Amino acid sequence: MLEAESTGRPGRCPDCRKRAERVHSTYQRSLDERPLGPRRVTVRLRVRRFFCDRPSCSRRTFVEQVGGLTGGTAGQASG
Repeated sequence: MLEAESTGRPGRCPDCRKRAERVHSTYQRSLDERPLGPRRVTVRLRVRRFFCDRPSCSRRTFVEQVGGLTGGTAGQASG
């Protein structure tokens, strides 16, 4: 088991592309097993949920995506 936490710059709203300024909450995602040398490990990644503060945007919150681990088909998150 490997535990990690995202510490990158705040993400952008996927709808309006405005950069987030406020964190809504955090939660832990369990990613599929990954090879690490001769072993396979499960990654538990703590990610942030942000507010979208643009009044004209219909999306109120969104979750950050971590390159190579989450989003699209890269993460296969469960949880």
